[in-house]
Amino acid sequence: MQADHRSGSMELKWLDDYIALIDTGSFSAAAQRRHVSQPAFSRRIQMLEAWLGVTLIDRSRKPLRMTPLAAEHQRAFRSLVARIYEFRATLNAAAVDGTGITIAAQHTLAAAYVPGVLARLQSLNPGQRYRIRSENRTDSVAMLMRGQAEILITYETAQTPCGIPAALARREVLGRDELVLVANPGLHDSLSRAVAASAVPMLCFPPESFFGQVVRADAMPELMRQRPVVVRCVSEFAMGLRELALIGQGAAWLPASLIHDDLRHRRLLPLPALGQSVAMDIVAYLATPEGLDRADLEARLQALRAAGAARSPRRPRRGGL
Repeated sequence: MQADHRSGSMELKWLDDYIALIDTGSFSAAAQRRHVSQPAFSRRIQMLEAWLGVTLIDRSRKPLRMTPLAAEHQRAFRSLVARIYEFRATLNAAAVDGTGITIAAQHTLAAAYVPGVLARLQSLNPGQRYRIRSENRTDSVAMLMRGQAEILITYETAQTPCGIPAALARREVLGRDELVLVANPGLHDSLSRAVAASAVPMLCFPPESFFGQVVRADAMPELMRQRPVVVRCVSEFAMGLRELALIGQGAAWLPASLIHDDLRHRRLLPLPALGQSVAMDIVAYLATPEGLDRADLEARLQALRAAGAARSPRRPRRGGL
C-alpha cells in the first residue's frame, strides 16, 4: 500500500477498531464489538492503513491474517492505545485535583472513618470534589503544613498533639475513638484461664509509630506489670494486625472504629482486665492560607462538625477478661 500523507488526521477510534480486530480475529466479530456495521468497520481499518502507509491485513488469505509487519508490532499498537487513555486519565485526575479539596488522613482513619465523613460532606455539598490521601501521621501533618492538603484528619491524645501552629490551621475535634485491647474468642478464653505467669502473645505497632507511642505510654506498662509479654508480630498497619488478631495470632490494641463490627459480632472480645483502653480525639485541621474566604472556612467547619457527629464511634461494651 502506498503511503498517503494527505489522508487527513488519524482518529483514535481507528486504533480501537484495530485492537478489536486483533482480539477477535474476525471482521464481523470486531464490528459487532465496536457497534458498527461490518462495511463501515472495514472502511475504518482501511483508513487506518492509509494513514499509516502500510498494509495491516493480508486480505488474500482466509481466515483473517495479519501481515508480518502488523503481527510484529501488535504489542506496540496495544501499548500506544493504553498510553493514550492513561494520559487522558492523568489529565482528568489533575484537573479534578486542581479544583478539589485534598483530605490527608492517617491510614486507619482513611479506611474506617473518612469514608463516612466524606459521604456526609458530599451530601451537604454535592458539587464539591475531594481527594483522599492515606498517610502515616507524620507525613499527613507535613502535607497540611506544606500546603498539599486543605484538611487533615488525624488522631491526637493529650501526650501526642500534632503541634500544628494555630496560624496555619483551625483545629476542630470531630469525635472520639479509643485503642482497645482485644483477642479472638479462642485466645480470649485461653487467656482467661491462664495462670499469672503465662505470657500474653501480642501483636504490636512499631515503637516509633503514633499508635506504638500511645500504647507504650498509656497502656502497655499496666499489662506488663501483670503478665509477661511475647511479641508475635510488629506492623504499622492496624488493618494487618486486625487480620492476625482474628485468626488468633495474638492480642492487640486496635482502634474501636476499625473493629466496631468485630466487637458487635463477637469476632473480637475486649480484655479490660489485662489492659486499659486508650482514649483518642479524632481531630480535623483546616488550613487557613492567605486569601481563604472566611465564609468558605466556616462552611467547611460546619460540614465537618455535622459529619463528625454522625461518625463518632460508639464505645465498645466491656465484658470477659
